[in-house]
Amino acid sequence: MAELENPPENPCFGCGPNHARGLRLRFERSTLPDGTPEVVTTFTPKPDEIGWPTIFHHGLHFMVLYETAYWTALTLGGRLWVSRGPITYSADRLPRVGVAHTARGRIVGSEPELLRIQATTATQEGKGCGALESTWQPASRRAVERAHIPLPDYLRSELSA
Repeated sequence: MAELENPPENPCFGCGPNHARGLRLRFERSTLPDGTPEVVTTFTPKPDEIGWPTIFHHGLHFMVLYETAYWTALTLGGRLWVSRGPITYSADRLPRVGVAHTARGRIVGSEPELLRIQATTATQEGKGCGALESTWQPASRRAVERAHIPLPDYLRSELSA
């Protein structure tokens, strides 16, 4: 596996490496035995990230899956993408606090200018925890500028026209 580059100035709550309260997720690119590329992260929910006692908060679980989908689109899609349309989220068993879990993302479909991403979480023993399916389109420089989003240079260089 190859760890993906993530600049220290990244302000994201989910993956910003220096975010004071964030999840600080770190991602790696991997390849399954059948040759399918994927993006992977390992995370361990902390005691202050609970919903129900000892259970990782649903919203934070969704965030781990969404961040995994984003990094999958960025890494395997080769440029900056944004989600669009409906997102399907399911949780069969929420991750337990203090226990390491793995999130994996892969492209499950593509059309010109669209990616369909599936992200899943599981225990280290392979028991499924949850899944998220989402559709992504290239981020547009015009839309970012129109919204006055001050993207850092490392992301601005990944924008489409």
